Amino acid sequence: MSVVATDYSHYSNLVKASDSDNTKLFHELVTVNEAAQKSYVVGTALGKVTATGKWKISVQNAADGSQNVLALVVGDSFGTAAPFTVAATTDTKVLVLARGKVIVSKGAIVFDASYDLDAEKQAAYDSLKTVNILAEATV
Repeated sequence: MSVVATDYSHYSNLVKASDSDNTKLFHELVTVNEAAQKSYVVGTALGKVTATGKWKISVQNAADGSQNVLALVVGDSFGTAAPFTVAATTDTKVLVLARGKVIVSKGAIVFDASYDLDAEKQAAYDSLKTVNILAEATV
């Protein structure tokens, strides 16, 4: 049987509530730069590298500032929510959820594999809380 369609995570899977319908208040176009080619989807957890000011997928045991989850991917530079690839060592613009007051679904946040313990994920949720992005369990 052939595949008729595939689906992916959408913005509505991630964001559950906000104090405004004006998404421009919460979104920011940022520059990401990865050492190796990476796939991004809606909800990918990002951290900011202190030395460069550029963003990358947050790795729990990093020591460059990116271990602090401070933004979540909502789309490519055009805001398209379909999964996309970031080429290695290339500055790429990405649309992120950078501030709130916003409630997001914990289940829609996409962590690097290094976030394998509940305590590590809780630290990431606490980090997001510093920018008024509140992660909650949703049905």
